[in-house]
Amino acid sequence: MIRRLLILSAVFLSGCASAPIEPQPRLHHLVVVWLKQPGDASLRQRYIDESKALAKLPGVLAYDAGTPAQAKQRRGSAALDESYDVAIAGVFENQSAFEAFLQHPEYGRVAREVLRPMVERYRVYDFVER
Repeated sequence: MIRRLLILSAVFLSGCASAPIEPQPRLHHLVVVWLKQPGDASLRQRYIDESKALAKLPGVLAYDAGTPAQAKQRRGSAALDESYDVAIAGVFENQSAFEAFLQHPEYGRVAREVLRPMVERYRVYDFVER
């Protein structure tokens, strides 16, 4: 009886196995920021420091922040834009993790109360890996 129950359980459980779930592609989130006080080194650093708390939120795989690199060898290139003050690059587990990040109360608080008051304008570029 026990043997028959074990066999039936094994057959049932093997039938419940599903196809492997395809991993979702990671999402990259790039934000380019122009501050209300352009070129102000202390304000740039404050923006970077204040934004670093967001790196600890769930779903964030990587988080980098910095200022223009001023690549001398590419000066004069029409494609090079050094007019911004700060850029933030985040990598998220997937689209769902990014959407959850945007809904997280701490993100809302930091963005609304701390970061946006320093910002004149910004551009956002999001893409998924392929």
